[in-house]
Amino acid sequence: MAPPPSMLLTLHAVRLLGFTDTAPAARRFRQHPDDIERLLIDAGAHGWAVRSSFGGTSGWSLTVAGRTENERLLAEELDHAGGLAVVTGVLAGFARLNAGVVAACSQLQLGWLTAASRPSGIDQATQQTFTQALVASTELEARLTAVLPRFSGYTQRLQKAVENAATDPAWLTATDRDSFHRVWFELHEDLIATLGIQR
Repeated sequence: MAPPPSMLLTLHAVRLLGFTDTAPAARRFRQHPDDIERLLIDAGAHGWAVRSSFGGTSGWSLTVAGRTENERLLAEELDHAGGLAVVTGVLAGFARLNAGVVAACSQLQLGWLTAASRPSGIDQATQQTFTQALVASTELEARLTAVLPRFSGYTQRLQKAVENAATDPAWLTATDRDSFHRVWFELHEDLIATLGIQR
């Protein structure tokens, strides 16, 4: 069952996805596409979102005013949930893992750029970095969803990426799918947006 229409979730979906059409924005928080379309049009009228075409595709993105409104609504949500300490603590835990994950992703991408062909697997140390991050994310997500249920689903997506990477390592870093790096980056953006801080 889809949640009630929410401007907070609509703006936040667009922020997390960056440039997105209505259907993916609706799927992000399991809202109904018709509701999202109406809310996005309303957001456009307020100057919070703009629809444009790029590279043959059309979609929505947030304006500066839209990011500000998104952060205002997130701050309101966080205050109502009393979740400041929890989200701050989770971000600290995430940060301890982040450097390793970013370094592993960069190493893979650099290796694939310089190799004659994409390798069929990855080394054990790199694999361990992703596995450890996945395990840790389970506990971090449990803490988050106890105060803000909208954070649910990250671990499941990371798990799927790791499983798919067993036969196609591109699932760790590719930008054309829900790869580990893409989901990890989105979680980071979600955390800092929720706390109203910059990267």
